Amino acid sequence: MKYAKNSSQSKLFRNHCLLSAIVLPGLLLSSLAVGQTIPAEKKITAEATVSEETTVNVASVDATDLPQADEAVAASQTATPVLDAAAEARSDAVRTFARASADKLDAADRSGVAALYEDRGYKSLWVKEGVLRPEAKALIAEIRQADRIGLNPADYSLPMLDSATGTTLSDAAAFDADLQMSLAAVRYVRHLASGRLVPRSVSASLDINPERPDAKAVLADLNDAGDPVAKANAYQPKHPAYLALLKELQDLDQKKAEKRIVVDAGKLLRPGMSDPRVMQLRARLKVDLPAAEPVGEDVTATPVDENLYDETLVTAVKDFQKKSRLTQDGIIGPATLRVLNGETGIERKSQLIVNLERWRWMPKDLGAFHIMANIPEYRVYVKRDGVVTHTTRVVVGKAEFKTVAFSDEMEYFVVNPSWGVPQSIIRNEMLPSARSSPGYFTRKGYQVFAQIRGRSRQVDPSRVNWRRVTASQISVRQPPGKTNALGRIKFMFPNKHAIYMHDTPSKSLFNKDARAFSHGCVRIQNPMEFADAILEQQKDWNSARINKLVGGKEVTVKLDKKIPVHLVYFTAIQNDDGGVGYLSDVYGHDRNMVKILGL
Repeated sequence: MKYAKNSSQSKLFRNHCLLSAIVLPGLLLSSLAVGQTIPAEKKITAEATVSEETTVNVASVDATDLPQADEAVAASQTATPVLDAAAEARSDAVRTFARASADKLDAADRSGVAALYEDRGYKSLWVKEGVLRPEAKALIAEIRQADRIGLNPADYSLPMLDSATGTTLSDAAAFDADLQMSLAAVRYVRHLASGRLVPRSVSASLDINPERPDAKAVLADLNDAGDPVAKANAYQPKHPAYLALLKELQDLDQKKAEKRIVVDAGKLLRPGMSDPRVMQLRARLKVDLPAAEPVGEDVTATPVDENLYDETLVTAVKDFQKKSRLTQDGIIGPATLRVLNGETGIERKSQLIVNLERWRWMPKDLGAFHIMANIPEYRVYVKRDGVVTHTTRVVVGKAEFKTVAFSDEMEYFVVNPSWGVPQSIIRNEMLPSARSSPGYFTRKGYQVFAQIRGRSRQVDPSRVNWRRVTASQISVRQPPGKTNALGRIKFMFPNKHAIYMHDTPSKSLFNKDARAFSHGCVRIQNPMEFADAILEQQKDWNSARINKLVGGKEVTVKLDKKIPVHLVYFTAIQNDDGGVGYLSDVYGHDRNMVKILGL
């Protein structure tokens, strides 16, 4: 703007005109904020003529030109735009909506929804002229059949609108329905992407932090998409195992209800035996009786022994055992029976649903090269680009010392490791043994340390009165050697649970089908082959070099690149043929989740 130069009278007159305009009766200062529309019934001239050459536009005057009104003008330039009555009512509705949270996750959903409405001027996102948009109707139809993907449609409070007739609503009711639709959509996507449950609410041994999608970003994505159903489904996990379980669930829904066939418990059923349970086994695996052999006219046909556990049925059992990660011996024992009959009280559909839930907890990116140990499967895998490059059997924690499910990164390995015995083992196992057999520590080759004059010093176990010692007073170390509990090597991914993978001198346990015997760590059957698999990109290191070090001093080797490690708990797994196999619920996580989810 231009002013008459060197004219104090002109400046005084200009200020007088501006102050007069600001205090005109019935018009607040905020009505003259930059870009604000002035109501027709209160319009005034926004320009005050000072001279023929000079005009002053109120909307462009700098606050420093008004010494007596600095604060008022500055406030007018930064104030929140005034909302009309309808928008103000919607703003109030959004604030009330945001405060009505039931828990932390719901609060985050509501906060994100409210933030998007505020950003978009409290305009409706799903309702137009009192009627649901076609995109909203499509998303509602999808949510109503959420059970197809293992979710519960009842978890989503959808707007009660008659989509067939397009019922017209008042502005307030339509906006409430809009908010309701937004919350349902955001919650549905959150459940698709990261599950319904907080893992640690199921068990402390499920230490997983699902990647929760940002509610505001989700709502913006859905609302801006031409196809919000496709956009919502894009939030689901992409892991092949998840997709296999999802297909299995949908296949189950399409099949007619079949009577569940249970094979009775009893003594071991071995190939060649005759047992009434063989007929149950044939029905369970869908293996027909063999046809009777053709005979001559004068010879009576020998009847087929329907109770004979013959070679055809043995082959079917071995195939089942292979898919279920069991020993392929054809013997029907407790482990094979558990998998054949399924977990007591848990239907296959429920088992699939809780396993889909646990897949939704998993990181979206497992790592192009990663290690995964599945606890109920008692097996570890090394994978590159989705292809298994190595697998071997493992031993996991007992039920009272559960191996924790979590994700971390392997950073180094140790050859000839010593073992620092955990306090829980010292307290619950070693001290009772030492009290009943004073030579226990010496016989087992353990070193005992105690705090003496402020320093940790090794003590002679034979000179200690173990009846007067508590676990907190000592520490125990097992030096490297053939009998060391960690074997020749351990693989470290430092974590708060003190869980790692290691060799073991107790090899016989790997011959068992159920292998929950450790105190929580993961014992590996073939650690040197496992080392070769994970060291394929490690310069100058392989099992041959490691074996040359075995029997010597303790050596720590840092990996050139950290490797993602996932300890997981899946009792429904993808088989090599793409189908699904079922495992025993060793820690009871399936049962807990079925109960919590009300399945």
